[in-house]
Amino acid sequence: MTQSYSSPARRRAAAPHFSALHLIACMVFIVCAGTTVAAEDVLEPRPPVFDVEPTIWEFGVYTGGHITDKDIFHELGLAGVYNTKLFRMSFDFAARNDDKYVSAEPNTMLGYKFDFREGMVQLNLTPVTLTGGRVQHRDEVATPYSLFISSWAPASIILEIAYEDRFFFYRSRWIELTRNSRNFQQRIPVYGWEDSDGNPEQDPPFWTPGSSGPVEGYWWQPLDRGANYKVYGVRLGDWRFGFQESVVYINQSFYPEFFLSPLPMYFTQLFNTEGDFPWVQRDDENSHMGFFVDVVKPDWTAYFQFILGDMNLNFLAEEDRSHPQKWGWSLGGTRDTPVGRFGFYHAGATKYLFAATSVAADNYSTKRYEYAYWPAVEFPYKGTTNPIDYRDNYIGYLYGENNLAFMFTHEAQVNQWWVDSMAEFVVSGSKSPANPWHELRGHPGRFGNSNAPHYIHLLNESPLEWTFRLGTTVSRSFGPWDLTAKGMLGAVFNELELRAVPDEPPFDEQSKPEPRLYKPGDQNRLLFDFFLGVRYNFGISPRPEN
Repeated sequence: MTQSYSSPARRRAAAPHFSALHLIACMVFIVCAGTTVAAEDVLEPRPPVFDVEPTIWEFGVYTGGHITDKDIFHELGLAGVYNTKLFRMSFDFAARNDDKYVSAEPNTMLGYKFDFREGMVQLNLTPVTLTGGRVQHRDEVATPYSLFISSWAPASIILEIAYEDRFFFYRSRWIELTRNSRNFQQRIPVYGWEDSDGNPEQDPPFWTPGSSGPVEGYWWQPLDRGANYKVYGVRLGDWRFGFQESVVYINQSFYPEFFLSPLPMYFTQLFNTEGDFPWVQRDDENSHMGFFVDVVKPDWTAYFQFILGDMNLNFLAEEDRSHPQKWGWSLGGTRDTPVGRFGFYHAGATKYLFAATSVAADNYSTKRYEYAYWPAVEFPYKGTTNPIDYRDNYIGYLYGENNLAFMFTHEAQVNQWWVDSMAEFVVSGSKSPANPWHELRGHPGRFGNSNAPHYIHLLNESPLEWTFRLGTTVSRSFGPWDLTAKGMLGAVFNELELRAVPDEPPFDEQSKPEPRLYKPGDQNRLLFDFFLGVRYNFGISPRPEN
């Protein structure tokens, strides 16, 4: 019978050898200790590298109930933060039963699923800050309609280095999109392949595991994707001027050069992927760039922000001025008065702003670099597919492409209650980050719209979706208790819905279906969302030193 390594016989056979080794080691230790340092020096604890004063672990347990036009659900969560001058660690997670996504443990969790809102560590090495983890990250411009990073702020895995002094500020942030995905994959040939004419095939046919057909020489690879976001700016008194850029890339979730190098990412992309160089890479990235200016005065603020998607200089070329320009803008500000702070915000985006390049629905192949967390508009759900709320998916401006938005706000303190109110109006047309040219197989300029006015596409369809919202948040603290009540009432007309694209390409023989579109439909709906929540805050103090 084979003897295991943990059997008593094996341990007994090895014992004499270990005893001899122990004896030799002890003798060497005694000699060294006697000739180098005193025993009390060995036992004395070493001082910490950083003499940081410990602080209080702050915790909050919260619960709340939601009543919406679609569902009634509940959440129960725990948040905590440990924050010293040097180090900050925070977390926030909750269990929710809103049925938006399927629970990983539907039986043991009784229909609840985890919502991880934050799991972050941060080093404050003033004026440098390092941040990493799952974070509800935000744009450099604090506005409800931020363009580069959505104000909807879905929690994402990020790594960020930031620097700021009285004149210059810089921020470099990596954002994980899809990594080792089970939903989004691509079929990769083990070796190169050619089409029937002997030319390299760039768009291989999609293959589903288990289906019939030749599969030899191919393997499945998850569609890894990542993004980087940068800010370069200067501060002149109350004014800030900044340049922003972002890039989405495929076939890897982390691109070290984009994160580490301060060189503009647009030119880094050209350097690494274009031309006949020995270091040329096969990937092609989707870049956005823009700028902002903002000012903060004692009783008023104002800002303007602009984004340019998929930058090109086609408008300078006589032969290609019809290529659609992808623009977005946001502006607004606040004014303090004796009755509170009033604000106004406006934003808009042209059609196709955050989209990828041409791709069919059945082939996540080489260009799935839309400015979105997931390269799709729907996902597998309980044996079928479910639409993705596009506000959860866009990395940038929460309403995506092809819309105009207006918001009025008011903030005030009334008898120790903090009251936040808003009125919003949004008009939207068709949009889809996964389908770049919608019903067309190429940009509209390829079909005769060659005059300059046609390269700006915005709300040029009928019907359009019209949305109106009124909302109020009321909050107050009572000792360790925080109470929050929210209410929203509104209406949507010709609500956006996912629709299939007719399989009638206008200029070639292609017949593969394309990703579906969010298009205005014929449904009108009342909107409401009411929330009542309470939070209890407590702390754990460090043990006092004797």
